[in-house]
Amino acid sequence: MHELYVEERGNPNGIPVVYLHGGPGGCIGEDSARFFDPAYYRVILFDQRGCGKSRPFAELKDNNLYELVHDIEKIRRHLKIERWHVFGGSFGTTLALTYAINYPETCMSLVLRGIFLGRMDDIYWLNQAGASYYYPEQFSYYRDLIPPRERGDLVAAYYKIFTGNDETLKAIAAKRWSNWEASVVCLERKITTLPNEADVTSPEQVALALLECHYFVNKMFWNLFGATDDQYILHNVEKIEHIPTYIVHGRYDIDCRPSGAYTLHTQLPKSKLWFTQAGHSSSEKETRECLVQIMDELKLN
Repeated sequence: MHELYVEERGNPNGIPVVYLHGGPGGCIGEDSARFFDPAYYRVILFDQRGCGKSRPFAELKDNNLYELVHDIEKIRRHLKIERWHVFGGSFGTTLALTYAINYPETCMSLVLRGIFLGRMDDIYWLNQAGASYYYPEQFSYYRDLIPPRERGDLVAAYYKIFTGNDETLKAIAAKRWSNWEASVVCLERKITTLPNEADVTSPEQVALALLECHYFVNKMFWNLFGATDDQYILHNVEKIEHIPTYIVHGRYDIDCRPSGAYTLHTQLPKSKLWFTQAGHSSSEKETRECLVQIMDELKLN
């Protein structure tokens, strides 16, 4: 049912690295490969199910974390790559870690930016109460679309809209959800004005809002891995403790709390952790430079 858009950049005979974008519902872009020396690395990038240039667009059926993990492995086998570096940011770290737990023999290293462990309190922090204390005006715009009686579970209330029949309300909801997400991502570049709801909702806003909400309301689909709680990654880190792991996290990340990065680091004692003077975005100067330096140093190893 799903057809994935996959592309390669850099040196076709180089050391392979797979780039895992965030979201769920994000997509690759022109600058996604800026962390990798194109003369050295063979960079594999793809749009995950339902987003970017993958088809069908914004499709929820068979769109879950279990399928995404196995999509990565199908791509590796299709391209006849024995082992590769796995590079992920935000939700891409969730995907990278879960992939490595299930296919540790294929991973040369894990390079992770903006750790998101996919726990319910991580989701609650972002979408219910936590990040809201730092950007109250943007959060109010996100929250106030929902009737007061339904605000005890904003993710469920938004999902009700996204899976309903009111197309106009869906477009407004996608804009408000996406605006909230964008508001907390970057320390250097703040969103200080609210969007005009008369403007057309972009495909990127639709995919991010719908798919992110879909994963969150379904508790990240950890049950499909046989998990009985939301601690799947932390409960399985011993399977990846031999893989060189590099963690970069913004000290002032409001989207994904720095404590998640530190918790992962303490459970992977051989990992390396950098806290940068930045928020969540990979485009912020210190985070971007740190990631480039890591990928350059991996060339020496």
